Amino acid sequence: MDPKEVKTELVLILDYGSQYTHLITRRIRSLSVFSLCISGTSSLKSITDLNPSVVILSGGPHSVHIPDSPSFPDGFVEWAESNGVFVLGICYGLQLIVQRLGGQVKVGQKQEYGRMEIEVGKPSGLFGSNKVGNKQVVWMSHGDEVAILPAGFQVVARSEHGLVAAIENPSRKFYGLQYHHEVTHTPEGMETLRYFLFDICKVSAGWKMENVLDEEIKVINNTVGPEEHVICALSGGVDSTVAATIVHKAIGDRLPCVFVDNGLLRY
Repeated sequence: MDPKEVKTELVLILDYGSQYTHLITRRIRSLSVFSLCISGTSSLKSITDLNPSVVILSGGPHSVHIPDSPSFPDGFVEWAESNGVFVLGICYGLQLIVQRLGGQVKVGQKQEYGRMEIEVGKPSGLFGSNKVGNKQVVWMSHGDEVAILPAGFQVVARSEHGLVAAIENPSRKFYGLQYHHEVTHTPEGMETLRYFLFDICKVSAGWKMENVLDEEIKVINNTVGPEEHVICALSGGVDSTVAATIVHKAIGDRLPCVFVDNGLLRY
């Protein structure tokens, strides 16, 4: 069987520039689930070659109203739905889901920044069972707001201003949080992450830090391909040396290294 036909327990994060994106990666790994972060503008092939079971769209400083604002590639939604991939949008990621799936995002008149209270309005796997009416403090950071949801989506939580705070469409496996669940300013954020990964997505918690090398080699092989070459600028420092060693383990002599004397080496 082709390894790509077997879905991995990978949570793939598409990075749209949020200062918290790599924190999401660490939070997921702390739950013994492997996560990997790549550019939000990566090609569809780069995403599908990694064969994730979950994709998270990060936040970012952009607005979906700005021409050429970053987004996931054409065909992403169709691929996710046809392969049963769960998708969670966070902040800007939620707004991308709304806009790209036929809803509407507008410039907010009540821009929300900092600690904010939200209230769960409908039953949702994002917040656990029997949590309707539950209020929790979260960290908001957005200027745009959701005006019209795509067909089939529903609002499951709102902020104290009445704005959309969480949405879902379980049949399409698309979910969204308008706030940053990954930061410590959202005290119940890790619980929401657990609910999403384990209760909704049914991800298994079996990954260990010792698996990093094997996983990175797989990522490199999928990214580079079977015949392409990679050039490495090698300074002799820890970062470039480790990177060169790992890539060499993956593709061998197809990695020519070029030494760069940055003037900081010891003689």
